[in-house]
Amino acid sequence: MAATEEGSLWRHPGFVRYWSANAVDLVGSGVTQVALPLIAVVALHASVWQVALLSFAQKLPPLLVSLPAGVLADRHRKRPVMVGAALASGAAFLVVPLADASGRLSLGLLYGVAMVSAVSEVFGSTARISFLPSLLPRSRLLEANSKLAGVNSLADSAGSQLGGTLVTALGATHAVYLDVASYLTCALLLTRVRTPEAAAARPARSATFRADIAEGMRYVWSHPTIRPLVLAATAYVAVTAFLTTLWSVYLLRQLHYSSAALGSTLSVAALGGLCGAVVVRPVVARYGPVRVMLTSLALAPFTEVPLLLAAPGRPWQVAVGLGMFVQLGCAVVQGSTQRTVRQAVCDPALQGRMLATSRWVVYGSQPVAALLAGAAGTWLGLWNGLAVGTLALAVPFAVLRSSPLPEAPEAPGGTAVPKKPIGHVCPQKGK
Repeated sequence: MAATEEGSLWRHPGFVRYWSANAVDLVGSGVTQVALPLIAVVALHASVWQVALLSFAQKLPPLLVSLPAGVLADRHRKRPVMVGAALASGAAFLVVPLADASGRLSLGLLYGVAMVSAVSEVFGSTARISFLPSLLPRSRLLEANSKLAGVNSLADSAGSQLGGTLVTALGATHAVYLDVASYLTCALLLTRVRTPEAAAARPARSATFRADIAEGMRYVWSHPTIRPLVLAATAYVAVTAFLTTLWSVYLLRQLHYSSAALGSTLSVAALGGLCGAVVVRPVVARYGPVRVMLTSLALAPFTEVPLLLAAPGRPWQVAVGLGMFVQLGCAVVQGSTQRTVRQAVCDPALQGRMLATSRWVVYGSQPVAALLAGAAGTWLGLWNGLAVGTLALAVPFAVLRSSPLPEAPEAPGGTAVPKKPIGHVCPQKGK
């Protein structure tokens, strides 16, 4: 452990394999992020409402299974859950090209694949994220989360760019094969994380899943640091889910993006996440986690302005990409910071349930947001729906700024949460 406490994380074999598994997973998912909307919109001629239903199918599982996924992560060893979830996701996506080859591809099948893969992702990511504090000491969590955010953004960028290329060369359904391969590779890497995993605490004989879930929910809602972070994250994720449901259709239909242009835009946006991961540690160390999170959230509405002003053409594609670049950079900065603070202050025996309860609340808002986006895009029009979502991006900042966040135990990376309520802290320009 001494080497882990003081040396580079790149010399920690367990973390390197864990990090690599995340990277491979995200490359494949980046390809699918380009391919699935194109399959729905171009190959299956989906309407705005049908695209919203696809988004709904992808976003519903966190609301349905996050809480039991957290209990499973706390009751059992996490590595088998991570591996099994990756294999299940790969099997689900394999159905898409096979169905296309047999002439049975349909929107209903696409909804089912999206649902099954998303359920697997909930179980896998809950176990994977709650495994990190047992892989590394608390003092290394911000560094680890920033490295993970960096590779995730870089892999997402590469996957999106690769997705645009593969879709153009092979077709959208055949490009999904790469995501299948990425899940198999991810599972293999996770099986090779040899770091001993502490035995899960055995529940009392009388403890039930429901009792364990209730304990996790009480813990999150009574915790003075975790609760306000979860509320702000819920507002942010709900609004971004609303926007992302509409923007791919808007880019493809209103701004006439090609598959390559869509992949390039997603790739540029993902590079913003990489930049956010690079700067998060020094800015948190200098300004503190609260100011960093507030400033990141305050910038979010302005990043949507290029999309609202855009017209077809290369210059506007660059402007939209830059707006998304800044938005994802800010999202990674505030997301890495709040996740690390939550991991650092959480009781180790409740890591899985804390994460699951947080995800249930935060990501449970996504399916509702997707349906609202479908309704707004259908009845108000795509541009008007995007304008409403842009205005709503101010809500997460307001929620966090008005929440009293008391001093937490020693925060990751040597940064402490300020004693005074965050409502009294104003973000400074340029920070």
